[in-house]
Amino acid sequence: MLWIFTQNEQSFVNVHEVTVTGKKIEGFIAGSDSWVKTLGKYDSSDRAAEILQDIVKTVEENQGASITYRMPHQ
Repeated sequence: MLWIFTQNEQSFVNVHEVTVTGKKIEGFIAGSDSWVKTLGKYDSSDRAAEILQDIVKTVEENQGASITYRMPHQ
């Protein structure tokens, strides 16, 4: 289970999938009606890709555990 605290610090969400869309990182939110939420916005698509790789690394290091990830501000 992956929980993410959004960059704007207004939401703490359980996500099923995380994707980079341009300069944004979006998450498919858990629940009966799936919906997409912007988790963070960055200066470039390269920076957004770096953040996604950090999320992947965090998940790999904590396999089998409930994971909380805080989106960086920049």
